[in-house]
Amino acid sequence: MVVRTGKRIRNFLVSALVATVACTCAMPVFAQDGGGFKPEGNQYTDQIPKEPGWKAPSYRGWELVSIPGLISTYYDLDLDGELDYAVIRKIIKKMPSQKVTIKEAITIARVDHLAVYVSHPTLYFTKKYPLFYCRGLDFRKNCQNIWVDVGEDGLNGNETLYTLSVPNFPVR
Repeated sequence: MVVRTGKRIRNFLVSALVATVACTCAMPVFAQDGGGFKPEGNQYTDQIPKEPGWKAPSYRGWELVSIPGLISTYYDLDLDGELDYAVIRKIIKKMPSQKVTIKEAITIARVDHLAVYVSHPTLYFTKKYPLFYCRGLDFRKNCQNIWVDVGEDGLNGNETLYTLSVPNFPVR
């Protein structure tokens, strides 16, 4: 069993983010298929739960990640008091909360197909769908299983499982 530290997770996320930015093409984000389409070829996709959302009883909050430009949202899926699922999104833009009302921020997010995170004194706008899906968090919020969705297009079968011991992207 590999012991994962916060520094290793941070280094992994930075490496994965650099690889993602290098591979990502600019493309619009469309609504996720409501039918839960998952190609049969990807054996790992079934292990990624759909994000419950902030109204669900499993929602436990969000925070800015120590890596600049990322926000993490946490969930307790089995409601046992322990965090066990997180999604991480890229921050697209920030706005001072004094200049924009919550209603205006929600309208901006809907028009631009983004998600909005409200904090004082800053509003954070992120991609609608996560870049990273994390399952099995420890007490330091380190992930056991991390999937990367380079397209940031929701759960549709193109997510790739990454591990800290064997990265799947070319590293020299």
